[in-house]
Amino acid sequence: MISLDRYIDRVQHLPPAPVVAIQLLDLFSDPDRDIDRIVELVSHDPALTTQTLKRCNSAHLRGAEPAVDMFEAVSRLGFYEVYCTVTALIASRTMSLVQAKYSEDATRLWRHAVTTAVTAAILAKRVQVVEAAAFTAGLLHDVGKLILVSLEGVNYADLVHYAGGFGPSLISAEESALGFTHAALGARLLARWGLPENICFAVEHHHQPPAATGQFHRLAAAVNFANCLAHQMIDGPANAPAAAVISPEAMDLVELDAEDIPSVIEEIQAGMERVQNLL
Repeated sequence: MISLDRYIDRVQHLPPAPVVAIQLLDLFSDPDRDIDRIVELVSHDPALTTQTLKRCNSAHLRGAEPAVDMFEAVSRLGFYEVYCTVTALIASRTMSLVQAKYSEDATRLWRHAVTTAVTAAILAKRVQVVEAAAFTAGLLHDVGKLILVSLEGVNYADLVHYAGGFGPSLISAEESALGFTHAALGARLLARWGLPENICFAVEHHHQPPAATGQFHRLAAAVNFANCLAHQMIDGPANAPAAAVISPEAMDLVELDAEDIPSVIEEIQAGMERVQNLL
């Protein structure tokens, strides 16, 4: 079986490691973080600066006067909003792996990724998991699929169609055909990029959260639950995993029951309205 590293090395034009996002994520653990440092990191990339200002000056957030510099934008948005905007923009660049040839699939994957990210952050907050880590893991949980589509093309598309598109059946089909899964492949790429271990583990185990190491199991469960709910919200109950498909262990770990799902979906819908500019 080809190693994951050798397989990833076959990808042409692989996006660079998201250094700014990783450095911003590190700041979440620093209670004395300095807004000037946040501004400095974002300002290194003109595209990040432009998108952050655009986000701040959107109709939903704009005050009496538009923000004209990054310090004002960060002050108005808050660190978490800035982090989500920056991370989403960086992650969207990874879509270039499939955008040119598979624009429809890329659009669908991106909408699913953002919905999963918003949902994972909401669930994480309920169980005292860092929201930024959950948002990041949710946003990147299917990055392995981008690599597979990039390298395998229609062969992988056929495999996904045959397996039903998501869940345990897709994992089994990938294992049989490739010897590894999109989850393991994505986690390896994130590890190579230098993302924190908790995010890599959550991505690797987002279909099997109980398999995640103890200290990361709640984050993996949040992404598992978020992934299933995102499919259900986007594809509809007839074509997506219902609540019963969500790992029972994940349900316990995020401290939710099936009857809680409608209220969670309402919260997700509200959260999605706030990130429309990311879609």
